[in-house]
Amino acid sequence: MTLTKKTSLALEAPDTHHHRRILFLSLEFNFSPFSGNGVLCRSLVSGLFELYNEHNDDVEIRVICAKPHPSTPNLSSDIPVTHKNLIIWPVQLQKSSSSQWKRLDRHGPWKEFATALCCQKDGSNHNNDINFRDCIEQFEPTDVVAVDWHGMLAWQAFCTTATNLGKTTRLWRTDQVNVCYYNFRVYSSSSWGNNDQDTSSRSSSVDGDNTVDENQFYKEMEQLSCRLADGIICLSEHDKCALHRLMMLQDNNDKDETNPTCCLGEQKKMQDITILPPPLRGDVCKLARMLDSQELPEQQQQEGISSSLFMKYLPEKAKKALEYVHQKQCASTIPQKRLFLTCVSRLSPEKSPHVFVNLIQQLGGVEFLRNHCLVPILCGAKSVDSYADEVIQSFQSVCSDDDSNWPCIVIDHHLGPNELAAIFSHTVLNVHPCLYDAYGMTMVESAAFGVPSVVNFGGKVGAAALLGENEGCVALDLSGMEGEMTTETIEGKNDSNEGQDCSAKKLKEILVSRIQHSTSPQWSRSCSTLAQVAKEARHRALGWDELSCCRDLIEKLNNLNNENED
Repeated sequence: MTLTKKTSLALEAPDTHHHRRILFLSLEFNFSPFSGNGVLCRSLVSGLFELYNEHNDDVEIRVICAKPHPSTPNLSSDIPVTHKNLIIWPVQLQKSSSSQWKRLDRHGPWKEFATALCCQKDGSNHNNDINFRDCIEQFEPTDVVAVDWHGMLAWQAFCTTATNLGKTTRLWRTDQVNVCYYNFRVYSSSSWGNNDQDTSSRSSSVDGDNTVDENQFYKEMEQLSCRLADGIICLSEHDKCALHRLMMLQDNNDKDETNPTCCLGEQKKMQDITILPPPLRGDVCKLARMLDSQELPEQQQQEGISSSLFMKYLPEKAKKALEYVHQKQCASTIPQKRLFLTCVSRLSPEKSPHVFVNLIQQLGGVEFLRNHCLVPILCGAKSVDSYADEVIQSFQSVCSDDDSNWPCIVIDHHLGPNELAAIFSHTVLNVHPCLYDAYGMTMVESAAFGVPSVVNFGGKVGAAALLGENEGCVALDLSGMEGEMTTETIEGKNDSNEGQDCSAKKLKEILVSRIQHSTSPQWSRSCSTLAQVAKEARHRALGWDELSCCRDLIEKLNNLNNENED
């Protein structure tokens, strides 16, 4: 189905003469959240309410999101999100969908999510007591914000049902409903992030009796999403280029030589793709600013003395690890209290946490960690159990041994803001393992607490643009770490991968500098540089909060609206 609509984006600036009704469609929001998708959706809703309140105006928001079946294993706690003008309509997933939860790819519950929007309250809508079609019709949204291709497919299912039923209300006069495709990740641009060319190697999987080309599936879904939307927002320059290529392919396929103007609308839409980086979420921002309220000398803050602020929120296994290190008295040789080498990443193939494991192995494994008083910590909810278990097993094998009982920590659930604050306030360096990531929200969250991140170089991780790849991050070539989890160390390898060696050695120099005597010129230079990176990262992270983001969002979308009206 193709919807022909005016090319304009949804959200206008607050206007006391115009009441806005915004509908968000997102698989993940506040029920058992597990990824940055839920974080960003909640931040946008919060920021929009704050912005409209600042202008003494009103906005109504409805959110349709998935809710996992209660029998789903390892559910995290729901996050209460309340406002007098907010209503959340959950799609209650069936028990048979339990294995699909915590997945945002083709193997997630996107089909059930979309189906719910075209069913009525007649028993055919599984476990849902909500007639979503009637709820949307009665709400009469002025704007629809659909997150990723799953959100756009849900909107398509809703519109298709309404059209088939012959609905004639104002909602189906498509020139009065603006649909924004808010792309949090371009799935078709890569195969788990290591491939950003259209000629990428393809991975296949089995769907029923059919072998499905994953890459082609995502291309078709994202091309359809672009076609159905009035306007498109993405998170990074990399994703903008990927969507541009995707729409160029579609444009070439759809071009009608007898009507050269037939694709002008799509070309205009393609040119107006907007990049909008996610904000630092409000709850984390508030905690991070508590460090400033301590009025400690800058050097003391860098040394982690303020970490005691959040000690009570530190997970118990992390507390025990710190106690163990201090009992061994090796921490007395470190001129700071930050001992964690941290990776906060959903345990899913597209997030590549195995790169973190391989990187530690290349540094020298447990021997390097023990000698340099570093405690590795891997945090993230399991998404694909078999993959997650393999990563955890390899991580524990690489980072601990029977002789020394050196601690390594695994926290396999989605971290709340207090836990993040406690962990990052004890972290010396955060590793963001993805070779490609549309954004990388945990990089900005760690930066807010004065923790720089190791990131793959070359502009493939969106948050690096906000923080500054060469100013607020430690950019390295991590492509050599993408292979299978290995047991080889730098010393035990040949020279077959110089890039891998080079990146590991650079990181080794940064970490080793922590234990040099404070009067050593090498320590002074290295730690001064790392402190400068941390300071710049924190400044940039705290400068892009929810209100700033939504103010910029409104301004950018209004400019686009004005251009289209002209």
